[in-house]
Amino acid sequence: MRRFLVALTLLALNFSILESTPSSVFWTVCTTDVYSTGTGHIDEDNYFTIFDRRGHGSSFPPDTGIELGIFSLKDLSAEAGIDYLGGADDPLFFNAAIAIDENKLFRHAPSCKIGIFNAGTRYHGNHRTNQNIVDVIIGKSLPDWLGGRFFIGGFSGSRAMGKNRQGFMVSYQHSFCPAKFCGDKEYFKWVLCGDYASGKNTIGGGGLGIYYYFTPDISLLTGPVWFNSKKINGNWKWSIQIDISFSVFKPKKCSH
Repeated sequence: MRRFLVALTLLALNFSILESTPSSVFWTVCTTDVYSTGTGHIDEDNYFTIFDRRGHGSSFPPDTGIELGIFSLKDLSAEAGIDYLGGADDPLFFNAAIAIDENKLFRHAPSCKIGIFNAGTRYHGNHRTNQNIVDVIIGKSLPDWLGGRFFIGGFSGSRAMGKNRQGFMVSYQHSFCPAKFCGDKEYFKWVLCGDYASGKNTIGGGGLGIYYYFTPDISLLTGPVWFNSKKINGNWKWSIQIDISFSVFKPKKCSH
């Protein structure tokens, strides 16, 4: 526990100077995955309406996210990043998270993550963006006969996120079609996913999507998303997301 608190403190100290969108499933961030230390990630997320007449629906601003795995401490890993919403008056949103894998805390232990996201830069007025949503998420790999991974968590944010500031999130991911990249690196070509966040707020809603991995580090995700509040987010939308991971630096190995 002491090591965990030390790592969390280090994360808080680094948050203000580090850049980027948190690891996510589709519509929500309901996953315990974080990028490994030294791995950078760029994603371009687009949400647009279809079958809507002019004036009866609206697209979201394109979301460009940059994320970086910033450090590891024993079994803990942390990431931080920034999102840029193209065309928005206050386009910057920061995030950070720290996580631990399954079976690390104790035998058969779930994976765990604590994070903050949608930390905007406008603190006053009706259009403030400092949602400052804190989440706590746990996850578990399911038995082979069922397959996939299941995640559940809770969140709490500021008034800027809407009427319901606290709620829960759930998600499921299932990978299939194993492949090898350059005959060496193993990965899955396809991933089915679904997620949901409760409440009438900025993140309330869900999505069903499918990933296609061109390589282990380049993927395309697409599918529909819907929302709990049409007043906040409008009608359901279709999303297309491109994700690219790359190496930024090699983590230092601890000497014994």
